[in-house]
Amino acid sequence: MNDFIQRLQRHDEKALKYVVEHYLGFVKAITLKILEKPSDYMLVEECVNDVFLLIWQKSNYFFGEEADFKRWIGMITKYKAIDLYRKQQKQLATLPMENIPPLIAPDNIEQQLDKLYAKEQLLLEIMHLPDLDRELFLMRYYLEYTNNEIAEILHISKSAVENRLYRGKKKLAKNPKLQECWT
Repeated sequence: MNDFIQRLQRHDEKALKYVVEHYLGFVKAITLKILEKPSDYMLVEECVNDVFLLIWQKSNYFFGEEADFKRWIGMITKYKAIDLYRKQQKQLATLPMENIPPLIAPDNIEQQLDKLYAKEQLLLEIMHLPDLDRELFLMRYYLEYTNNEIAEILHISKSAVENRLYRGKKKLAKNPKLQECWT
């Protein structure tokens, strides 16, 4: 295990500084990807700060090498950003209806609902895939990472990502309504 990880687990502040310096861009990229277009830049900063606080507090739970550490940080970031995204959506949902502009044209609502239903069905089917395949599908079709980004995050080749996605699509092809989710 790398020296900085061991020092971080002993709560050495210099190790935390090292982690922030080396992983800040990675954490911010994941946060921005999940929060899409945050209405408040402070929400992104809050998420990034929360992630590094969690890394500091939970560092004793990490076991592995530096490559595993980067994945661990990525997963912490992903789940923290998703939590903040849901919190933000919940706050938006409590606004009075007259203040919310129409997002969907009335004649397009049925199509949008069908698409949303198909995405929910796809998510349910994805949960039955093996762990790595499930992560690939979530990163590709829900978080909208590119195949190159996924390969870099998971430390596998781009062709491995493409092959696993292809095989996963074949497994999911039993339900033709699901196919429109990834086309």
